[in-house]
Amino acid sequence: MESLNGFSIKRMKEKISIGILGIEKGCGATHLTIALANYMQSALGKKTAVMELSGQRELQSLMEKEGGKIQKLLGVSYYTDLCGGSIPDIMNSRYEAVILDLGADYETAREEFLRCDRKIVVGSISPWRVFAYERFLNKITSTENYEAWEFLVLFANLLDKKALQKRYGMHMLSIPWIENPFYLQQEDLVFLQKII
Repeated sequence: MESLNGFSIKRMKEKISIGILGIEKGCGATHLTIALANYMQSALGKKTAVMELSGQRELQSLMEKEGGKIQKLLGVSYYTDLCGGSIPDIMNSRYEAVILDLGADYETAREEFLRCDRKIVVGSISPWRVFAYERFLNKITSTENYEAWEFLVLFANLLDKKALQKRYGMHMLSIPWIENPFYLQQEDLVFLQKII
């Protein structure tokens, strides 16, 4: 095992945090969070947790329906209704993958998003929603080091996607239809592997 200034490189790569940020409400960030968590748990065998930090309480409602606030579904632990003090405890626990559903308010989610090892931005570039994506890109390209972020798009016309990529000098990956994020199909696994 290689070492870097006394730290094991393998040890540094055993744990990953992934922040998923939506451009606007309803753009699929929670759907992708659940799919990615199930991929990490079932396909990669990583002990996985999801933290709902979006303020939307969608996962909290699901957990209450299933019988509790902190609940495991298909091996993934879901944490909802969190206060700021419990986030470091979960991040420093024995989970190998922690996925943060950060919602669609970048200003509020910025600190947690930037702390994540992997940063994923999700939004639609359909003709009536592309302006929100462009507004977000205009904001971050002047202030953030976004080169390592993953930019995912829903409902992407190929020409519109190419024009946006060229204008902002970045790669964008189209999100395919994931029918059920709890029960992934082979084509879902292929896509999710690309973003990890």
